[in-house]
Amino acid sequence: MPYVISAQPAARGASPRAARLALMLAFLGLILPPRALHADPVDRYVTQKMRDLHIPGLALAVIRQGHVVKEQAYGFANLELRVPVTLDTSFSWASTTKIVTGIAIMQLVAQGKIALDAPLAATVPGLPASWGKVTARQCLAHTTGLPYATEDDINATVIEGDRAKLIARLATAKVAPPGTQVDYNTTDYMLLTMLIEHVTGGAYEDYVQRAVLAPAGLRTAAFGDGWAVIPGRADLYTAYDITSDHKKLLVQDGDPVPRKAGILHYGHKIWPDYMQSAAGLNGSIKDIVALEAALRANRLISPAALAEMERPTKMADGSAGPFGLGFVRLPIGGPDTVSYGGGAAVWRIKMTRPDVTVIVLTNLQGARPENFIADIAALYGPK
Repeated sequence: MPYVISAQPAARGASPRAARLALMLAFLGLILPPRALHADPVDRYVTQKMRDLHIPGLALAVIRQGHVVKEQAYGFANLELRVPVTLDTSFSWASTTKIVTGIAIMQLVAQGKIALDAPLAATVPGLPASWGKVTARQCLAHTTGLPYATEDDINATVIEGDRAKLIARLATAKVAPPGTQVDYNTTDYMLLTMLIEHVTGGAYEDYVQRAVLAPAGLRTAAFGDGWAVIPGRADLYTAYDITSDHKKLLVQDGDPVPRKAGILHYGHKIWPDYMQSAAGLNGSIKDIVALEAALRANRLISPAALAEMERPTKMADGSAGPFGLGFVRLPIGGPDTVSYGGGAAVWRIKMTRPDVTVIVLTNLQGARPENFIADIAALYGPK
């Protein structure tokens, strides 16, 4: 049964005896299952969902009208060693990284160094002629029509390890007219990495650390794939099946195959450095909360820039696409919900009516918290 660790403080003015009791209960929360303590309806719902889906560990945050009303840790960061998840446990953010990349782009737009709708080829040298009309906006919204940089996106199998060779190989591939189709494509974010590095004169990771992570107060967020040593990072597990040779996830018709029973420890996968802008960040629930607070307080980008990131991007035919500039517009929890997430393990939704944001981080690929996160949000809003 998942452990429950609460970050809700004792009431102000409590007696020393009450304070000692609260401290004792907080300690017991590390070593006793949740039924040994009082658990609210959210705790009961989350722990049941973790049992149903075999989720080893989970961190939850709920923000209502800009105030954190719940931060909670459940379960295990490592099943083998029975290491509990805490509020400081780092999780793989996977494609949540795309939001950070989008913020970096919007900062550079505000500085006049990038124009969202200008062809990237006018700024980034060496791009194939067939990619000449692609823009930063289209990269952020996955509407470039460019060929895939990966042969197997489920297993993050990159065609070539060297970026120049990869681009040269992709140069002869078919390109769809930009803005005519939506395709969740890591090639788009590879180009955004190149754009950021060209206009800043340094590495993508250095700029993001200096201009986004540090000002927002993300203290433990760090770049690194499964091979990197990330202090305090939870081990990653998978609910998907693997090939008979145990080398990668089993894929059928372009989708991973769910396991019929149990979960597995997830094998390491490698993203090249030039793909870090798509899925390279790791961080804790506190880091995501800090990012949300920085966006709400306009400390990273302006309200207008954030609204533009959240707004569905118009396709060439005038219809609205499912993506903003990094954000996802799916009707999870209502038509005005704005989301981001990744890895089939991490999700965040922001609802405007009521003003509630819910963040769920797990260490199970295939947990798909987007399928149940709206149920948690509903416990904090009107029926």
